[in-house]
Order: sequence, then structure tokens, then C-alpha cells
Amino acid sequence: MIFHTNAIEIGPADVYTTGLDQWLVGKNAETSHGQCVTRSNNCSLWRKRTDQAEGGWSLFSVGVNRQGWPTNFPAFVGHRIHPSRRTPGPRGLKLDATGWDEVNRGLMLPPLSFEGAQVLLGEHGFSSTPETYTPEQAWLFIFKTPEVPVWIEESALKAMAACSIGQLAVGVNGINGWHQKGRSDRLMPALKLLAKKGRKIVVRFDCPGSSKSQSIHQARKLARRMEREGARNGGWWCWLPDKPGKTDDFVAALIKADAETKRELRGWLDAYVTTSATNSNYRRIKGTWTTHQTKDEFNADDLLKVAETHRVIVLKGATGTGKSKAMLAALESLEDHAQTKFTVLGAYHRSSLVHKGAHEFGVKNLSAPPKSAERAGLHEGLTMRDGLFCCGESAFKDSSEQTLWKWLRELRDNPRPTLLVLDEISQVLANWTMGGTDALRSIRSKALNALEGLLALDCIHVWAADALVGDIELNWLKSITGCDPLLIHSTFTRERDLFMGLPNSTNERTLNLRLNDVIQAQQRFWLGHGTVAGLHRCLDALPDSQPSEELRITGEKESRDDPWVPRLMANAEGEGPQYKRIGFSPAVSCGISMAATPVALTAIVQAYCWKAEDVIQALNRARNSSQRILLAPKVVPEAAGITKETTAKEASKALEERMRAGALDDYAALLADRHPATKRAVAELEARNNFECFNNSWCLHGLLQEEGYRIRDLEALERQQGEVNESPQTKQSDRRERSLEAADAFRMEALQRLALGTSDLASERREARRLIAGGSFLDLAEVDVSETWKVAQELQLDDLIKATTVFRNSPELITVWRQLQALDRSGVKRVARALGCRPDRLPGPMDFIDVRKIWPLIKVLGFQVKKTGETRANGKIWMIEPIDINSK
Repeated sequence: MIFHTNAIEIGPADVYTTGLDQWLVGKNAETSHGQCVTRSNNCSLWRKRTDQAEGGWSLFSVGVNRQGWPTNFPAFVGHRIHPSRRTPGPRGLKLDATGWDEVNRGLMLPPLSFEGAQVLLGEHGFSSTPETYTPEQAWLFIFKTPEVPVWIEESALKAMAACSIGQLAVGVNGINGWHQKGRSDRLMPALKLLAKKGRKIVVRFDCPGSSKSQSIHQARKLARRMEREGARNGGWWCWLPDKPGKTDDFVAALIKADAETKRELRGWLDAYVTTSATNSNYRRIKGTWTTHQTKDEFNADDLLKVAETHRVIVLKGATGTGKSKAMLAALESLEDHAQTKFTVLGAYHRSSLVHKGAHEFGVKNLSAPPKSAERAGLHEGLTMRDGLFCCGESAFKDSSEQTLWKWLRELRDNPRPTLLVLDEISQVLANWTMGGTDALRSIRSKALNALEGLLALDCIHVWAADALVGDIELNWLKSITGCDPLLIHSTFTRERDLFMGLPNSTNERTLNLRLNDVIQAQQRFWLGHGTVAGLHRCLDALPDSQPSEELRITGEKESRDDPWVPRLMANAEGEGPQYKRIGFSPAVSCGISMAATPVALTAIVQAYCWKAEDVIQALNRARNSSQRILLAPKVVPEAAGITKETTAKEASKALEERMRAGALDDYAALLADRHPATKRAVAELEARNNFECFNNSWCLHGLLQEEGYRIRDLEALERQQGEVNESPQTKQSDRRERSLEAADAFRMEALQRLALGTSDLASERREARRLIAGGSFLDLAEVDVSETWKVAQELQLDDLIKATTVFRNSPELITVWRQLQALDRSGVKRVARALGCRPDRLPGPMDFIDVRKIWPLIKVLGFQVKKTGETRANGKIWMIEPIDINSK
């Protein structure tokens, strides 16, 4: 016999009948005086369920404690109603869980007999004796031995059926029974423990009964969640319509089948779908747009054929397909035909692109130094045109200088043929509406007014270009201009290999080896790193070079003051070949490129706030690169936006929450001037950015494949190169400590003052309005701390901070923990949005207290913990003290 005698009890168990009695008492306690009919109905239902229980059997699991580990106490998981006593119809109850164990909550770890444990676990090294054996010993062995594969079934009986044919399985209470109560983002502790250390886990649910069934969705969702916790090489499975649709039915059919049918059925027992096999490539365009497609690089004719019939044209093609050159050539042809020069305006997101674009089109460069020739629109040897190129920071100025704002007024009064160039439109839209520097924040409203106004003018022809343009940008252009954009899509790519891996110490050693090889061969490399500290660490670990052979481009003062940096930025093709080593930070992800001079290696280490689209731009800076390496993490949460939401609806809701928590009048004034399409695009961009950050690996793969990259595992390169000799400094992992930006610093200082009682919320709101004067509603949402402080008070984090000294069982810590455990799914998402953390990192109702989950929350408020001692009675003791923000 494979199961222990305690696994099944014929007839209703005492714990079940006691549970029914307690149910009746509880239901009657909810009634009031005079509700006799309700109490009578409760009693009738109690008698019916008691009667139905006769002839059935009660199921018991190996119990687990609150941490999820198996214990020697059996846990009641439910009473199986005999088929002859069930209520007819689809709503008839099969398993009554009344009185179940509140810790197991229906989780079935089938109690194995000694013989059963030997059959299922003997090959994995399990040993015991019949005299000392207990069922929890087998499950403790399973939990501690990741080599044992485990199946997850959707009921206790199905788990037992799987075990009976040699597949060790656990059962959950239905397809939604794998998570904690009210927290679909938190696994039950026992399942989380099972997933550790690369165990193979297959989630197997029933065949979907209809098109509305959630079986496949929940099976896939649980399989991915188990993978996230550490499971490997597994997946999910739902039984097929032409086969027995449930595991227990499948086992019954297997037992009854003849020899040939048995062989066929057994082939399906190990079937499963890997989670990766269900993922298609990520794409930003999913809608249907009027599209002209070409297999070649872009040329002027692509635009000239449609320029007269389409006011808005968008070029989509991989980097290096000649988008900018095609636009310039098409403009020159139109000017020749019209015998006049067009006015050309350009809105960009980086000064390096402004330099390049203004030089090519022969217009004023508002990112050039004041009083320079380029600022006046003079470019040696090139045709001059009326117009300008600028970043958002220069779209409006309180001076006599011509800006986009003034061009809007000019063209409204005196319309004439004008071209508006939006190169890399996806980043332009995101930067102008949500990003940028403090200088852009101070004029954002006027900058957006200028851009929206120009797009709406009929005399303006809009030519946009981007390798990664998506539905959001196309919908925004359509709404603002009132014209359907024409998408010209080039499928031309230059296929090249990209060696890709995670940014761990092993892969960093492989990268270090390749850099050393390039140096020894006296060749060139370009190295980009997501953090300045990481860039210096990588370059400092290499052999010394001549100062004239190496250039480091960062946002540091030393780099800004280096005269060679702007020279390279302005003319990479001419200045780049003199350097053997070029290192750069995310500040120059795009805007410079070197195509003619060969580079042996381009290497990028994605870290901190480096987004997927910027990483792809960085890979393409040295166009003629023989080899490319990318170290990219699975997620880049630091690059996510202020809401952390991944759908436009939830992002919009999160922004509204911030507004409601703040002063609504302040937001209303800023929202009034915005075009509805821009307000909608803000939420959609926020959601897309967050989605790509939290699914960085998958999204990056899809976008890279659009660029024509053949992605190969970095291990292939590592095997070729062998071991690497490196300095001890190289082996130290990059901590990627985040330097506080202005908005982050302001929020932390404000929250710190509120927690210390040295300020009040009204004062902080006034200071926030002063800080973003001239900005947009999103800028106010970024610095307004109203919602964050409200949530902190609801969780009683302010009381915890006031305690200053705490230990594990301090009342203040326990209170915060219980407040977190009491949150439902929507409450958890609200707290995560307000405190800038991941929802699935917040504890659920079944999680055991872990102070490490609380410390990040008080850090958001500007405080840190410091261990000050330890006692036998209280354990570790911590002191809570303010963070010195000025030193960050």
C-alpha cells in the first residue's frame, strides 16, 4: 500500500463534524432577534450537509507549519462527498473543506506509507526503518532534495492518483488554491520552499471544460511563479480533450487499458509545456496601421512617393537602415521641385542628437554654446535653412532667441511649408512628457504646448523615425494631428551575433577576458556600463593605457570638463579612431555613432536605470563592430516609473490616487492645458516602460531580434576563451547603489521631515508646488508625498520610526507586520505604488514575520536601521536613524 493509514478516514472525521457545528454556530451568531427563518434555513443546510457526509471519506495531509515545512501533525484538507449523495448539477459539492486546517488551507502532501516512500524516493537516497518511519520524514526529505521532481495537481485526490503511478505530487484546493488568501501574488510558503534550488516542477490541471475556463491560464501562471522562485526545467500541462480529462480519470483508464493502449497512455504522463515555449517575441506594434513595407534600406523615394498624400509619415527600421539620410535626401528633392527652402524644426531628447541633426539639416542648434556659429544656424559647407533643432529644455526661453514656442506663434500667423522632424520619437515622447532634467521640468507645460500646437497645424509635415516605435506613439500622432500616420517599415537588417548573459561574476570574468584579448591584439573596444562606478571598475581592472588612447564619457564633472568629450560627441567618425578604449555611461546611449572605423568589441553591462531601448542604442554606437557582448539582468526595477504599474488602466489609476491624496486644485490647473491624447499617452508610456523593466529579459530579446541580432549564450564564448586572470577588484560585485536624483532627494527629505514631526503635510505640498513651477501634472505627482505619507501612517510606519530602538518582537514591528498581512490584493498594489516597492515582496497572511521586508519601507521615508546589539531574551536589537541625504 503506497499511502499511510492516516491518509483517508472512511466516513466523516471528527474534525469535519466539529467544523460543521462551528459553521452553524457562526452563521446563527450573525443573525439578529426575529430572524427565525434565517436560523431555520441554516439548520436545514447543516442537516443536509451532515447527511451528505455519510458514506464519504475524509482526507488528511502531512501538516505544514507557518514557514511551510512538513510537521508530524496530520492536517484535515476536506471531506469527499460520495457520488450518490451529491446535489445534482454542476454546482454539486464534491469536496467540503469546512473545518480544514487553516495553515495547510487545502494543500495536500499525500502521507506516504513506509513502503510507498521506499518506492517513490528510494532511488533518490531516502532511507528509514519501519519502526521509526513517519510520513513527514518522507516530505522533509523531498523538501530538502531538489533532485526529486514534483507535480502540482488541482485537488488532493488527483495528487494521490499521481503518486499511485510513481509521480510524486502535491495537491492544491482548485486552480486558484495555490496562493495565500486574498493575495494572488504570494505563493503558499510550502510551494515556495519546494521551488528552491532548481527543482523540476510540472503544474498539471484538468482539461478546460469550456472556452471560459481558466485552467490553462492558471496552470501557466503558477508554473511561471514557481520558476521565479527557483524551479527549473519544468512547465505546465492541461489534459487534452480527446484523452481522459483529469489525472484521476487518466490513471483509472491506464489501469483498465490493454497493453497497447497502456503504452500509448503512458507516453502522455510525462508531457508538459515549458513556459518559454508559450512566449512569442515581444513587439511594440500590435495594432493595424496603413503600412508600406520595403526589404531594402530606406531611400528618398520611399518618402517622396507618399509625401503629397500623407502629412504624417513614420519610418520604422533597424538601426543603420538610413532613416535620417532618407529624410534629408527626400527634403532636398522636395525643395528642388518647389524651388524654395522649407522651414525645418526638430524636437529631440538628447543634445548629442540635436548637434547631429542640426548639422545635417543646416538649421540652428539650440544645444550649441551661446553665440556659437552652430547656435546661429551656420554650418560650414552646408546648405542653410530657416528653423531649429532643440531638446525639450530649449523649447521655451524668456529671451529674444527663436524657440519652438515662438515658431508656433509665427506659423499660426504666417503659415508656410514646414517640416517637423521627430527622430527617435518613442524617446522624444517619453522624455518630453515624463523625463528630462530639472530645466525641462521648469518649462514642461510650455514645451508640450509648443509641440502639440505645431503638430496640429495643417502647414506642418511630420516625419518621425524610430527603430522601436510602437502603438502608443502612432496613436498619439494620430490624435494630435488628426491624420492617420503612414508607417513605412523596412525589414532590412544586418544579421550579427550577440553573446548574451546575466551580469554575474562568472560572465563579468568572461567579459574581462575578452577586453584583455582586445588590448593584447592592440585593437579597439567600446564599453558601456549602467553605473559610473561600474564603468570605472571595469576599466581600472585592465592594463594601463596611454591617456591619449582612452576616453571615459560620464556625467561626472571631470568628464564634462574634458574638452575631448564634446569633440567626440560632435564628430565621432572623425575623433573616434584615435582611441583604443572608449567607455561610456547611459548618458550617451544614442546620438553618436562610428561606422567607418572597425571596432573589435562592443560590450554593454546593463545596470541600474538603463532601459532596454537605451541598451539597444548603446550596442549600435560602434556600427562596424566585430563582436558584441551584452550582460543584461532579468529585471531592471530601478528603471521603472513612479507608479510601478504595467497596464495603462492601473497606471492611470495610480496617478489619480496620487492626485486625490494631494491637492486636487494643483493638479487640475496643470491638467487643463494638456491634450487628452498626451494625458492618455503618459499612462500608456508609464505602463509600457514598467512592463519592459519588469520583463527586461523577454522584452530585450524581442526588440533585439527586430534589430537583426542572432542571440547566443555567453557560455559559448566562455568555453572558447577559458579561464581569466583578473584583479581582486574585478571579482567584487557591483552594488549598483543608486545616487539620488533631485526629485528622489526632495521626496525623501519631505517624508523624513514628516516622520520626525518637524514639518506638516500642507507645508510640504506648498514646497512641492514651488519646486515644479512651470512643470506638468506628472512633475507634481513625482514630488508630491501626500499619498506616500498617508499609506505610511495607515501602516503605522511613523510609530515604528518614533520607537527609535526595536527588536524582533517589538509591538511597533508586530503592528506594522499585521497591517501588511491584512492587506488584500488591491491594498497591496496601492502600498507598492506609494512606497515604490514590488507588490509580491510584501508579506501575505501566511508569511512568518521577517523584519527584512520592513526595512526597505522605512528607507523610503528616509530612515535606515543599524544593529546595536543582541540579547538572549529579545534577539537582535536595531536602531532606526535618519539617512544623511546630503551625503548621497
